[in-house]
Amino acid sequence: MVKKILLAAGGNPGLLRILSLFKALEAAEAYTPVLASPATPAGEDLPALFGITGDTVSFEVESGSSVTRTASAMKAFEALAIERKPDLAVVAGDDDISLAAALASVGLGLPFGRIGAGMRTSNRAVPGEANRRLIDSAADMFFVSEHSGIYNLVGEGVDEERIFFVGNTAIDSLATVIEQANDSDVPGRFGIEPKTYAMLRLENAAALDSAEALDRLERVVSVIAGKHPVLVLQNADVDAVMKEHGRQGMLEAIAGTQVRPPVGYVDFLRLVKDALFILTDSEGVQDESTVMKIPCITMLDETPSPATIEIGTNVLAGTNEEDILRRIAEVAEGKPVKHAKIPEKWDGAASQRIMEVLDRVLE
Repeated sequence: MVKKILLAAGGNPGLLRILSLFKALEAAEAYTPVLASPATPAGEDLPALFGITGDTVSFEVESGSSVTRTASAMKAFEALAIERKPDLAVVAGDDDISLAAALASVGLGLPFGRIGAGMRTSNRAVPGEANRRLIDSAADMFFVSEHSGIYNLVGEGVDEERIFFVGNTAIDSLATVIEQANDSDVPGRFGIEPKTYAMLRLENAAALDSAEALDRLERVVSVIAGKHPVLVLQNADVDAVMKEHGRQGMLEAIAGTQVRPPVGYVDFLRLVKDALFILTDSEGVQDESTVMKIPCITMLDETPSPATIEIGTNVLAGTNEEDILRRIAEVAEGKPVKHAKIPEKWDGAASQRIMEVLDRVLE
């Protein structure tokens, strides 16, 4: 009997972990996948980018607080699940929409698997951390991307028979579109040469919401721009924080620096691949830079993916200015990437492994 699988994700990080699984299920005769995600008229159409033409459902989510968004998305998922009657749900991502999908599944008695299960930091105030823990606490199957996820889940009392080490599905997405990324003309459009520039990705507006943090950022960028061109990808929330503090245009004023809004996924991969090194205030680029073996300096004290540090090219620099500059100097000498390797099962085949698990569980 053909099994119907409801795949649910919120923003782009969740979609990039689940789209490759949708394609794998869509190609198999034993499954009918349904993809559910919020409508993002102003955002990139990732399903179209991945050539997905099957059953996809977009729904509106009320604007407002985290509670309002979660409640609105829960109603949408509930209505969809009642209409489509899936045999199983699979949830990816750690935003409010992903949490809503998990809670709605529990309320309906619908079993669900969790992609990227067991990812943890020691700080529950980190964006996404509380949701990661809540979603995992309700899941029935746990698809783990790295060994730390297994250790965390076992430590939290999860039965090992429900934990499946499948690898990182975000790397499946990278593998799917890397040829398109190689053909991207974004370096020419931005006037940058490969392996000459530092890429700064700014997404964590809360971490920059003080004059001290903005002063520190300005000094760090000035030091980098004194040696290398700097490409800044800066989202709207960071723009708003700078404007509130009267610092709009702060980074553009630094010679050798250009500031751009976030780019699409294909252009983003090309910019990561061509960067001399990456500086970021969020988790968003750690996986991709590790697989591409590009040094990544993360201005955070923790990461839910320790494999990117222990095996990959990611370095946690914290928020201390001297530590950040020291790490940048080390990167310039090539220290973080001398022995960098790609983590186990980050090979573009994680979705196939998940489907093999589903074959056994749902048989």
